[in-house]
Amino acid sequence: MSNELKITVVKVFEPKDIIGKDFILETGEKISKCGFFDEGDEFIVPKSGKMPEGFCQHAYHSIYKFIDVLRLGGGYDDWTGKGTLYGVCHDGIRPVCFKIQRLEENKK
Repeated sequence: MSNELKITVVKVFEPKDIIGKDFILETGEKISKCGFFDEGDEFIVPKSGKMPEGFCQHAYHSIYKFIDVLRLGGGYDDWTGKGTLYGVCHDGIRPVCFKIQRLEENKK
């Protein structure tokens, strides 16, 4: 049995949060935080596990293992709480942290 999930954007990091300074390309262009998400954005993952409309495919690939675990009923209840996991986009310069919740678990 599959479950719907809710993904919430918890934190969008800037390069200086990660490497301690601004990240400047050889062209002189400064890389800013991810422009794809804003903190507090919410997305619903259907029972099929299909990526929600408007979600970054690279970020979805990074957190899909957590999506699959929760969608199929698993989790780490003693670690992050019942029906909840956290995942991070693998962008090493400007990652985004996501809270992933199994909806049926959190309606109770």
